[in-house]
Amino acid sequence: GLARMGCAEGTPPPPPAEPRRAERRRATKETAIEVRLDLDKGWAAEDPPRGAGSVWGSGEAATPSTLRAATERTPRVSTGVAALDRVLSELSRAGGFELVVWCDGDRHIDDHHTAEDVAITVGQCLHEALGDKAGLAR
Repeated sequence: GLARMGCAEGTPPPPPAEPRRAERRRATKETAIEVRLDLDKGWAAEDPPRGAGSVWGSGEAATPSTLRAATERTPRVSTGVAALDRVLSELSRAGGFELVVWCDGDRHIDDHHTAEDVAITVGQCLHEALGDKAGLAR
């Protein structure tokens, strides 16, 4: 446990040297996905509106999720598949990390592509954010 990380029992481990976060955008013929993950930030179910300045004043390209987030409270996980939203929100809550997922998929055909592409993208973000996995314990 903590002794392996150089901490006395009862003291928290030191903060990681590098931020443990990742962000990915994935576009296929069936889906458009944005995922942001930060292992060092806490969980929240939704974000308050950020205001127009967050989109137009940032200098970054506006995406559907950033435009929507500027004007309304937005759930942090929005795939269009209710069961998948609940699973991802619970993963983030139980893990104590920030997870923001937005997906627009071909749900009129099937939920399969949405679930598959979101899972791939979240997995890639977790892999990137964990880095060398130093200090992880079961």
